[in-house]
Amino acid sequence: MNRHIDFCILGGGIAGLSIADTLSERDIECLVVEKNDIGSGASGTPGGLVNPATGRRAKKSWKAEQGYEAIAENLYKVQSYSSNSFFQKNGLLRPALYEKMARKMKDQYENTSWPDDWCEWKTKKQIQEIHPGITCMDGGLWLPVGLTVDIGSYMVAYAKYLKKAGVEIITNNDPKEIHQQTTDKWKIVIEGEIIIANHLIYATGHYTKETKYWDWLPINPIKGQVAKFKKENDPLSFSHSISSLGYIARLDEEDTFIQGSTYEHDFIHLNPDTEGEDYLRKRMQRTLPKLEEQSALVDQWAGVRTSTPNYKPILGEHPEYKNLHVFSGLGSKGLLFGKFLAEHYVDHLTNKEPLYPEIAIERFEYNIGNTD
Repeated sequence: MNRHIDFCILGGGIAGLSIADTLSERDIECLVVEKNDIGSGASGTPGGLVNPATGRRAKKSWKAEQGYEAIAENLYKVQSYSSNSFFQKNGLLRPALYEKMARKMKDQYENTSWPDDWCEWKTKKQIQEIHPGITCMDGGLWLPVGLTVDIGSYMVAYAKYLKKAGVEIITNNDPKEIHQQTTDKWKIVIEGEIIIANHLIYATGHYTKETKYWDWLPINPIKGQVAKFKKENDPLSFSHSISSLGYIARLDEEDTFIQGSTYEHDFIHLNPDTEGEDYLRKRMQRTLPKLEEQSALVDQWAGVRTSTPNYKPILGEHPEYKNLHVFSGLGSKGLLFGKFLAEHYVDHLTNKEPLYPEIAIERFEYNIGNTD
């Protein structure tokens, strides 16, 4: 049986569901095909942050205001489709761990135009008043707007929301064949049916580069491990999250937290391992030594995210194949960028709005004929 659809989206992570949501909002028919379960890939991490101050210097992220507005609105929209709270605006603490870092962070803060109530510089004393026992050298940042999200639960609720809105999501179905049927239509063969799509969007994370259409893109896979820890004997004394040599994500449970993340460029398997736990414990010990001593491992998770040369996502149409699109390279900023860039790309497709050059696929060279 052949089914005809306007947009077929491959991938049910942050990128894929965000694109499907935006298309649905514009009354454009779409279908999502996910090879595994929703939230089974890099978008399924049990804890992550919406953090607009990134890197060692806590530089304000590119398009931070637009990204934050889009994800905050989306989280509130989707929350009613989950029986459990999967996010909270609990603030984010960014202590400087040594003097040079403190100087660079403070210089960056003083030379950045932050929205009102987004970011505050705190002295060492003030940082340690917010969080007694934390390692801090000469100050740091407090970001009241920081959001902590159980991303896996968010993805599951997001899928429920989209299904209620009329978007079909097919899971556990890896396409057996994908090829251009005509110059402007795509044939996707899955278990049980054939899909004929006017547009095909690859939002498949690190798997994108494994396809013959996109193997030329400079997408770098990075394995990340996170661990869930439980503080033994008594509850945690803080409710905020922390960004320092990785991150500590605090959600609702009074005695557990998520510690992340490793950055493994040369990995040989996709499973969590003891080396990952050791790495995460060392990072925690550097920031909160007493907490590390009092914490027991509860669970561990691993996934592969993608990065690009300028650390920004890739969006655009294939330079040779018509109506073939890609949305990849979200990296560790998937929450901040996902919905915002999905809206930006749908605006590009429907209204011919130009893409931001920083994320446009045209920034990479493609040689015609290198796709078999």
